[in-house]
Amino acid sequence: MGGGTQLISLPKAWVRRNKIIKGATISLEETSDGRLLISPFSASYNPAKEVKIPYPSEYPELLINKVTGAYLLGYDLILLQGEDKISYHDRELVKKAVSQLVGLEIVEEDSKSITVQFLLEPSTLEPERIFRRMHMIARGMYVDAITALLESEKDIVRAVVHRDEEVNRLYFLLVRLIRSAVLDSSLASRYHLTPIECLDYRVASNILETVGDYSVEFAKNAQKMNEIRGTSGLESQFKTIRESLQGSQDLAVRSFLTRNAADAREVVRLYREITQTVRDFERTTSEQSPSAVHVTIATASSIDKIARCQVDIADLVAPVYPIVR
Repeated sequence: MGGGTQLISLPKAWVRRNKIIKGATISLEETSDGRLLISPFSASYNPAKEVKIPYPSEYPELLINKVTGAYLLGYDLILLQGEDKISYHDRELVKKAVSQLVGLEIVEEDSKSITVQFLLEPSTLEPERIFRRMHMIARGMYVDAITALLESEKDIVRAVVHRDEEVNRLYFLLVRLIRSAVLDSSLASRYHLTPIECLDYRVASNILETVGDYSVEFAKNAQKMNEIRGTSGLESQFKTIRESLQGSQDLAVRSFLTRNAADAREVVRLYREITQTVRDFERTTSEQSPSAVHVTIATASSIDKIARCQVDIADLVAPVYPIVR
C-alpha cells in the first residue's frame, strides 16, 4: 500500500478473541532475531503487579518461601496480611528475607500487615552485567580460599560465606529479570535476548550460584586441611589449580556470552589439566592419618565440582560433555 508497506492477513479467530475491530490499534514489534510480533495494543504486557499473602502460614519457612516466590514471579507489591498480630519472630524472618532480595524494600507495616515493594525498573537493568558480576564474585571466592590455604590464613570461611550471600542475591535478581523477559517480548528485546538465550541465562546463572556453594564447601575443607596437615609440599599443585580454575571460568563465561565454541573446547582441555593435578594431589594422602586422608579427598572433590560447573557453562555453547566423559 502506497509503496511503503505490505498487507498482511490476520487469523479471524485471533481477531475475534482479542476483539479487534476496524480502526483498532495494534502493536508491531521486531525482535532481535528478525521476527515480527503482533499484539493488541490494549493487551500489551502488564503482569499481575500485586499479590496478597495470608498470615499466618502453616510454618515460618513456608511464609518466607511465598515471599521469595512472589519476588521471582515478578510481583512488584507483596502484601503480607494477617487476621491476627504478626509475631515478632515472623516479622524478623520476613525482614531478613527481604534484605536478601535486591530491589525489595518494606514500605509500610503495622501490627497485622507488612507491605513490600520492588523499587527497581527492570528496563534499566542488564542481565549480562549482573551475570558478569556473579562470575567475578564466584571466581574470587575459590581463588581467595586457595590463596588463604597457601598463606595459612584463618577466618577465610566467614569472608567466603558472606560473598556467597551476595551471589545468591544477584542470582535471585537475575532469575526475576529473565522470567519477566520471557513474559514480556518488549523487555526481552531491550535485553537483546531470544527465548532460547533466556533459557540459557537461567541455567548458566544457576551454575554460577552453584560454583559459589562449592566454593564455600572448598573453603571449609581447605581450612580443615590446613589445621590437620598444612600445605607443605603442595604449594605448586595448589597454585596450578588456582590458575587453571580461574582461567577455565573466564573462558567458560566468555564462551557463553560470545557463543564461541573454541573457548568452550578450551575449557575441556583445562578441565583435564585440573583433574590430573587433583589426582596427583590425592596421591599425597597415602601415608597420612585417616582424618587427613578424609579432608584431603573432600578438598579434592570440591575442586572437581567447581571445574565441572565450568564445563557445564561451556556445554551451553557447544556439546563438550561427551568429550569430558
